[in-house]
Amino acid sequence: MPFKKILVVDDEPLVRKLLGRILARLGSDLVLAETVQEAIAALETGVDLVITDVKLGGSGSGVDVARAASHLHPAPPVIAISGFAEAAEGLALGRAGVAAFIAKPFTAEDILEVVEGLQAPRDLEVDAVVRRVVGTWDMPDVLDAVRRSMVFEALARTQGNKAQAAALLGISRQNLQKILARGRV
Repeated sequence: MPFKKILVVDDEPLVRKLLGRILARLGSDLVLAETVQEAIAALETGVDLVITDVKLGGSGSGVDVARAASHLHPAPPVIAISGFAEAAEGLALGRAGVAAFIAKPFTAEDILEVVEGLQAPRDLEVDAVVRRVVGTWDMPDVLDAVRRSMVFEALARTQGNKAQAAALLGISRQNLQKILARGRV
């Protein structure tokens, strides 16, 4: 069972009940929420998957739920459902990291197919990631590579303007000049 705990967020009781029945087939624990506030409280207890309506009554929307979920570690995948989402909401959902979108009306098979196609979140093994990316570099070399990358990015974003790049990096222009003069970039 990939998802031990699933959060379902919808302001319509019949839709929550329907999704609950569909997802019960997976054998997961279900948490049902009606509002963004209830959803955020449930997220704080830890969930493996979020299914949220885009249009929620009261204050907030499914976009707010998706944003809150994206700040968790590990972040659970989010499935958004809606009968009439607007283009701006679609863009906001994408920026919030929504894994899938299902249009209403949907079937049980629609929901289960999408859910079964997703993977439960896992904690990253930081040591393994660092070893794979950095290898056996000495710490000064790692810091130098990070510094180089940051400076290149800042210069690219400012079309080579050193004063603007320094401001973007939060350092003085003189400090940027020193870094460039040392030949580290």
